[in-house]
Amino acid sequence: MKDWPTNILSNEHLHVRCCAYIVNLIVCDGLKDIIVSVVKIRNAIKFVRSSPSRHLAFKKCAKKLHIECKKSLCLDVATRRNSTYLMLEAAEKFEKVFVRLGEKETKYMSYFLKVDKKHRATWFRGLGKCKNFG
Repeated sequence: MKDWPTNILSNEHLHVRCCAYIVNLIVCDGLKDIIVSVVKIRNAIKFVRSSPSRHLAFKKCAKKLHIECKKSLCLDVATRRNSTYLMLEAAEKFEKVFVRLGEKETKYMSYFLKVDKKHRATWFRGLGKCKNFG
């Protein structure tokens, strides 16, 4: 391959894409085991971020529970490899707030279940395409 005229950077970085692809396959396989939980967390974050009043109620609840975290809730993006990790990391800090929000907000559980049924199939189909990233 080194004698080919279309050789880019002497094939020094050819292995990077292969390693990234392998890591992506491993991550996608791991996500298949926990996708139901990830979808539920994603839906909880969507509920909080869906309106300014809900976001304010979430912040007040965090303050009452003495959770001093500078991170904000973010949703994951299919094109960013580490965005699911960042979403889960931020949500973990506010776990108690989500529990309290479920106790206080009557619309929380109904929204949670409605969106969960609607989007679960979409995310499972997305995992089938996960192997095409890389």
